[in-house]
Amino acid sequence: MAVLSDLSVAAIAAVVVFLGSLGVLVIFVESVKGHRLVAFVAVDAVIAAAFLIAGDVGMAVVALAVAAAALTNEAFERFTLR
Repeated sequence: MAVLSDLSVAAIAAVVVFLGSLGVLVIFVESVKGHRLVAFVAVDAVIAAAFLIAGDVGMAVVALAVAAAALTNEAFERFTLR
């Protein structure tokens, strides 16, 4: 049974999770090393795939929002510190 059955609710939750994760990363985490970021995104993709296999598209979208926040944080750091 899907945790977030409605896809629009899942999209709104993904935006909230993305912005919250990005805020925590920008404020509290100065930098994430490249190999740790790659490992984090890979593990997050596996978690999202597990949610998709289980039939829960909404939670997969939320899981991918966390990886997107980590990648966005890395992009912000690269553009602002160089």
